[in-house]
Amino acid sequence: MLLLVWTHSLLKGMEGPICRLDPSHREVCCLPGARVRDVARKLPGLVQPSDYYPLLVMQVGGDEIMERSRKAIKRDFRALGRFVEGSGAQVVFSSIPSVAGKSTESGRRTHLINSWLRDWCRQWNFGFCDHGEVYMAPGLLATDGVQLSQRGKRILAHELAGLIERALN
Repeated sequence: MLLLVWTHSLLKGMEGPICRLDPSHREVCCLPGARVRDVARKLPGLVQPSDYYPLLVMQVGGDEIMERSRKAIKRDFRALGRFVEGSGAQVVFSSIPSVAGKSTESGRRTHLINSWLRDWCRQWNFGFCDHGEVYMAPGLLATDGVQLSQRGKRILAHELAGLIERALN
């Protein structure tokens, strides 16, 4: 079974194209607005010792970039990592998405956390899917500058589907 955990509504409704697996073999948990520490608290209820998940894909942390210190966010990622490390699953963390129209400070902080997260994932043998700035391209963001357009969602779903395919084969 595949478990996708999202704290941002970025991919709402795109689970099917991403997973391309029989719906009975995937579980998607969207926790809009949840922080990394909230996911760390919620995950033990989602991942039972009797369950087998060959792959956990998580996108977390975007809603707290400007609200919390980098030190606190890193601490929460480490706690989440300790939990998933013993799950027996391949674990992939998705980079925190950049948002158009946000202050340069928000972009700088997102970049710093993503750089740290990439290195931390490598150190702990977790996968890392870096979306970078690619979704800031014209036509990929919706007019609000926060959500992806339908085209942007399709491209991201295709990217994640390929990641999942490679990880499970």
